[in-house]
Amino acid sequence: MANLRVWILLLSGAWASVATAEGEWPRLRLCYEVGGLPPYTSSPPGWPAEQPGLVIELIQQAANQARLRLDLHQQPWNRCVLEVRQGSSDGTFVAVWQADRDVWGRYPGRIPLSEAPVDVGQRLWQVEYLIMVPPDSRLQWDGQRFGGVVHGVGAPLGYATSQRLRELGVLAQESLAQATALRLVLAGRLDGYVLEREIGLALIDEMGLRGRLVPLPLPLMRTDWYLPLSHQFYAANPELAERFWQAIAEQRERLAEELAGRYLRAGRP
Repeated sequence: MANLRVWILLLSGAWASVATAEGEWPRLRLCYEVGGLPPYTSSPPGWPAEQPGLVIELIQQAANQARLRLDLHQQPWNRCVLEVRQGSSDGTFVAVWQADRDVWGRYPGRIPLSEAPVDVGQRLWQVEYLIMVPPDSRLQWDGQRFGGVVHGVGAPLGYATSQRLRELGVLAQESLAQATALRLVLAGRLDGYVLEREIGLALIDEMGLRGRLVPLPLPLMRTDWYLPLSHQFYAANPELAERFWQAIAEQRERLAEELAGRYLRAGRP
């Protein structure tokens, strides 16, 4: 019995030491879009609570490897961008890289105002954005240009997809919630709406619109998602930032197949 007490005390001390060590890890404040983007930053309705979202799981594992304490909170996307710009958040996810975003965020591998490219190996995930339309839609997209545009094509406010549609001259002016926009597409008042594949298909299922809205054969764009950090955080903690991005790369390689199998219809990292 005495030996058992000794082992219990030793084990308790070990756990307390681990908890203390983790409590002393640097804190990383990350902002992500309010409401969640199932299955990436939240789980679809009815999923187990232990499945918080593919990207959330990946970031949690990377933070643990890099010995960082995560402080996650949600805001509208443009508010997350503002917080990163001001330094009140240390980073945000999920974000597509564009040259104009160098102003407010530091992307892995990217050196602002230089030719150094973003490090694709340190992305969070690779995704494609589909154009959702009714099955009898006259909207056409050949990968370069649109045809049959009457009302315009929509996308979430502030997204890279909105900028791409604006460059192509087909962006609808309305700023709409995703579910509202899909209903307008169904009603023929919007020609199409662009969403990431898994997010769009999950939302269509949730709204009971499977078969009534379908994606055009070609995606609007295929791209990579990243976790940019604030310039303030990177300037103060360059080695820590690089360690975290490298941990993301390593954890994605380790977990990609498992996460895709659990969360994605397409099963593709």
